[in-house]
Amino acid sequence: MQELVMRHSYLLPPSNQSTTSTAESESSESPSATLKQLSPSGRKTLILAEPGAAKTIKKWKYFDASKVIPFKRWENPHLHPTDSLVRIPVPPITDNGTPGEVTIAFLPQKNDLTGLHNAIGITYRPPTLSTSFFDPPYATPPCSPRSFTSTLSSQTDRALSVIFSPHGCTYQTIAPYATSHLVSQAALPLTTLLHPFDRISNPWYLGGNIISGFPGGVSIAQNLCPKTWISAHDGDKESTGFATWSIKSRKWEREEVESVVSPRSERFGEKEKMAMGTVVLVLESGEVVRLAQGGDMFGSGMGVRVERVGSSQKDGSVMDMIHGDEESACGDGSRGEEIAISNTSEAC
Repeated sequence: MQELVMRHSYLLPPSNQSTTSTAESESSESPSATLKQLSPSGRKTLILAEPGAAKTIKKWKYFDASKVIPFKRWENPHLHPTDSLVRIPVPPITDNGTPGEVTIAFLPQKNDLTGLHNAIGITYRPPTLSTSFFDPPYATPPCSPRSFTSTLSSQTDRALSVIFSPHGCTYQTIAPYATSHLVSQAALPLTTLLHPFDRISNPWYLGGNIISGFPGGVSIAQNLCPKTWISAHDGDKESTGFATWSIKSRKWEREEVESVVSPRSERFGEKEKMAMGTVVLVLESGEVVRLAQGGDMFGSGMGVRVERVGSSQKDGSVMDMIHGDEESACGDGSRGEEIAISNTSEAC
């Protein structure tokens, strides 16, 4: 079971939303250990979970059942009128400000017998101090996410975006979501891709692909040009049972991944090569990095600054989403946003 815990640094107390992507766990730690660090009586705590995981969590009888919300499969709103996104409003910072919003989408891979290969898409549009800061001139979404840079008028209108896929998935799983919702939110290029590097598989009759690893992730990187790619679910696994004798694995080191996506290699199109490369990160257990986004030396606002900020102060917070309204640390006076990410499980 993989958990993703988010917070807004100003307005919400820590760990207000926890997102659980699968019902299974390969961790030596109890699958409930991380989630049970959240207060069961927290008024604002929501547990958003894959349907199978939601049933498991409700059986614990630790959280109020009304706080455990099973995901709906994301559907393209152009084809299906029902909104399948989870939308969480973020109150404005001032009376004259505009509210922000977190959106969360569950993206299961089609024809996946294992039920492991899904992704969770998250966008975060911060609240503003004044309505004059935020008047988004939405454009008709283009047919390809590679047209992302002109969707909104300025970098400050753009949302932060995360794709979290602990077992990996195909780009085809994400493409409809990317070309509609991420484009309409001006959330491309992707801020962060959380996807494994290593590939683990069994023979097809024993379940086939378990973790898609680098081959799946690089396809996503080629199409969405993430500013950062962080290794997910690549720690040591505890494997027991009959089927484990046939498991095959292939590891990719950070340097191997980096050689392809940063700088852009010949596998990327000319337009993607012009963009800044993807920063590739592997976090140790308990390590925290802060990804600061804001104006860069060319004024494009597309740069990401990686700051290592030490160990996590609170176990159970796999990812904190943080917005900063202060001036950018680049010294250019531009407004920036930040995401702080920590790895809190040795075996996940």
